[in-house]
Amino acid sequence: MARRRRPFGPLWLWAASILLAFAGLAALWFAAQAERKLSTLVLGGLGESFSTRIWSAPFIVRDAARGESSRLLERLDRLGYRRTDAHPLKGEYRWSAPELTVYLRGHRIPGSEQNEGAFVLRRSEDAGWLLFDGLGGTVPELRLEPELVVELAGEKSQRREPAEWEQIPASLRDAVTSVEDKRFWTHHGLDPRAMARAMLANLRGRDLQGASTITQQLSKNLFLSPRRTFRRKLSEAALSFYLELRLEKERILTLYLNHIYLGQDGSASVMGVRSAARHYFSKEVSDLTLPESALIAGVIRGPGVYNPFRDPKAAKARRDFVLRRMREEDKISALELDAALDEPLAVKRPTAQEDRRDSAYYAAEVVRRLLPRYGGDSLYRHGLSIHTAMDPVLQTLAAKAISKSKHQAALAAIDPRDGSVLALIGGRSFDESQFNRATQAQRQPGSAFKPFVFAAALRMNLTPATVLRDKPKTWTGAKDWSPANYEGVYHGTATMRQALTKSLNAATLDLAERVGIRRVQDTARACGITSPMRDDLGLALGASEVSLLELVCAYSPFAHGGIRPEPRLVTSVVDSDGVVFEAAAPSVTIALDPATAFLMNSMLENVVTEGTARGLKSLGVTFPAAGKTGTTNDGRDAWFVGYTSALLAGVWVGDDQNRPLKLTGGKNALPLWAAFMKEASADRPGEPIVRPETVLEVMVCPDSGMVARSGCPGKRGELFLTGTEPRSDCALHRGGLVGWLQRMLRKE
Repeated sequence: MARRRRPFGPLWLWAASILLAFAGLAALWFAAQAERKLSTLVLGGLGESFSTRIWSAPFIVRDAARGESSRLLERLDRLGYRRTDAHPLKGEYRWSAPELTVYLRGHRIPGSEQNEGAFVLRRSEDAGWLLFDGLGGTVPELRLEPELVVELAGEKSQRREPAEWEQIPASLRDAVTSVEDKRFWTHHGLDPRAMARAMLANLRGRDLQGASTITQQLSKNLFLSPRRTFRRKLSEAALSFYLELRLEKERILTLYLNHIYLGQDGSASVMGVRSAARHYFSKEVSDLTLPESALIAGVIRGPGVYNPFRDPKAAKARRDFVLRRMREEDKISALELDAALDEPLAVKRPTAQEDRRDSAYYAAEVVRRLLPRYGGDSLYRHGLSIHTAMDPVLQTLAAKAISKSKHQAALAAIDPRDGSVLALIGGRSFDESQFNRATQAQRQPGSAFKPFVFAAALRMNLTPATVLRDKPKTWTGAKDWSPANYEGVYHGTATMRQALTKSLNAATLDLAERVGIRRVQDTARACGITSPMRDDLGLALGASEVSLLELVCAYSPFAHGGIRPEPRLVTSVVDSDGVVFEAAAPSVTIALDPATAFLMNSMLENVVTEGTARGLKSLGVTFPAAGKTGTTNDGRDAWFVGYTSALLAGVWVGDDQNRPLKLTGGKNALPLWAAFMKEASADRPGEPIVRPETVLEVMVCPDSGMVARSGCPGKRGELFLTGTEPRSDCALHRGGLVGWLQRMLRKE
């Protein structure tokens, strides 16, 4: 009987066809997955998978600046500059008082540029800093590069910044390939000899061995899970072969070096060699030396095991192993090997890094809120560089000062000349509460609002010598209102200067009635108050709510000749390719006449020297300053806003539940302001404010506000706008018997 033939061919042929079909589908799937990822990482730009970084402003040292040398050295240390006794190389400095030699790294960002090179700064007690270039020529200013303030890394909290091929030094490329994949430049994604060695180990019953090439490791990092299974290894091999077909070797190595995990900094994962260079050496990856490159290459094998901060001995042994491998691969000479082996680890983490980062979180959160179009996950993935006006030294000092408060507190500091927001602390601890009391809280400023009442009066040609009524008064209405002076002390009459100096409520209300609430509102608006304001006399005593930053910025016309700059925190936004998305130039308006601003500054100086803020001297503030205290009902809020010509800061102290705490501005806010400003002024000293030609001084009687005569007690010099000065002699005090009788009758 004849055997019946199978109608569709041999079974093995069908099985082979099915296997080939599945293999083809798998290849198509791998290719699609790889292409989708590559279109993001390569065609779409490296920034797609990198965290956003927030940078401080460059610190500027100008010729003849009078900052203290210790603070400038602190700034260099924070930026990772190394102190040396030899001639400084790039990223180093030598301090031999009174001369500082520093080799600046240089930078170029929107609005700021500094060439790298060696510069000499010579400090003179009389002339301040004198600046010279490497050839001995004078330079007008030097700019220290921005400091990394904080990193926004999203839910995964991965700190990663892209480095281009040209930015990665050859020593680092050679170190990594020597120790991780010595045949990287010749294989096609897989290393047969390494695979055979691993297979032999597996057949002997050991765990699955690595033997992974750099391309395989990149495939695993980009596309696969870390589980070590045979199926994953097959997928890894297929994807590696695809990557080698798709990309050049330089691109593969660049992607690998940008994605490799290289350690942990607190809760953030350090991803990529650029972040690792900053983390371990506080420097750019392009500036790494041979021993530093070898250390980073060695960390790849086990970031936890070879962490130089935790186990420097193990890290050095691993580094030296990498160096010897580089010599075996003929990547370095014997002389280079010996020199590198003699080098110490020289790792450098910025001092107080965790405290500094915590202090910056409040400002970083404000930055995030100011950039709504980069909201959601995109803000954490596009590798943006957000440059700010922030001064990280002042930010740290502000956090330190606020931490001394027994109650909740906030501090905001700006440069009154251009509106740069230099420091912003929204509470005693960001970990305890992310609510920012410097920007989000609206509280009554109390007497800290009074300067706008007095500025409005000066705009009406009233003068600091104008006499006001300082007596109890009740205003009737739906509810009677009888505001009192502090501790119930009244003076009968007081000049405008005395009323502001002693923060007299009754005299201030008398002035507000003369000026009119509408003019007070207009003046406050011109100075920068944007919050809603009451339409009654309660406004004059600070009964309308404002934010701390808003109030601080509104004092800038008093500190800067009547000019009001717009507050500026974010100065520019740049993507990972260097494309500038945003760049904010300083913007200013004229709020007050310069002469009016000078008179206000003069009266606010009196608050510090003779009035409610006179305690500053006992707190160690010896430089000229001006400002105003504020206290609300039952001591719920305490304020002090004060300034020099170079630095304007405000402090609020209170309770989130608005409970009565019996606080006062002088007792609770003033000491925090003093603690901050004593340190902050070290390299931002103020200069005397020059009196305008339209302001003149006349000796007046404080009782009458008229030109003083021989019989006037306590006569003093007073400032006036030209044309508003008194021209008549005091009618209250006369010499001789008549004057004596008048004085006796007034005493009765």
